[in-house]
Amino acid sequence: MLAVERTHRLRADRAWLPRRVRHSGRAVTGAIWAGAGAVVVGAVAAVPATLLLWKGMLLGGAGLAVMGERVGNALVQRQLRRMARGEVELAEVTARAEGELVVVRGTVEVEEPLRGVLVDAEGAYRRMIFSARGSWVHEAAVDFSLIDDAGHRILIQAAGARWLAPPRELMTYPATRLAHADAPPRARQLAAGRETIEAAEQVLQRGERVQIVGYKTASTDVTGEIVDYRSPPQRATLRSGPELPLVITRLVDLAG
Repeated sequence: MLAVERTHRLRADRAWLPRRVRHSGRAVTGAIWAGAGAVVVGAVAAVPATLLLWKGMLLGGAGLAVMGERVGNALVQRQLRRMARGEVELAEVTARAEGELVVVRGTVEVEEPLRGVLVDAEGAYRRMIFSARGSWVHEAAVDFSLIDDAGHRILIQAAGARWLAPPRELMTYPATRLAHADAPPRARQLAAGRETIEAAEQVLQRGERVQIVGYKTASTDVTGEIVDYRSPPQRATLRSGPELPLVITRLVDLAG
């Protein structure tokens, strides 16, 4: 069963971030573009022949977009970790207070994975950006587990979750890839009548190492800890909360 299924406009993709975090990321990205623009304008004014290098400028612009996205994401991560007051080991989550915001790291494990829409992969979360009558984002996720090298395990309730994934270059696909019954209804509707779509999809697969920011709670789990003889076994769990959704980031993307 899907815990998350949403399709929204790309421009609203970070609307869930706390205002102070969202504005900080935009300010950093904007500063990078402004500085680069000043350099380009100055170069053209000094050497008009620079205009002949327009292809290189376009490639440089693409690089700046990626750099701006990475710097902005790094700032968002720093703000999120500050909100959660640092990282904890999975073994320590059980002892945390109900509703406490924590940061953990571990490996994704999922019993009933979902499949990608465009890519042949299974996992806990899929994220697709596509262009069809505008730019859109489709996301879907299922509940999963997080384990560490020592075998400690917590559960992840994906409802409301967000995946901070880096941008990918869009590719051209036949629009029929979104026409089948298993495709997201809104995406299928937007792609109707088109021959091709521009899209990129990523799937968070089992075995990937991630960082998760979420609120501590507990869930019934037959393999969990027995609190008392009147209650079923419990397993420490992370979920979305009132101020922040559950936030997922792959460790490889944090390193980049």
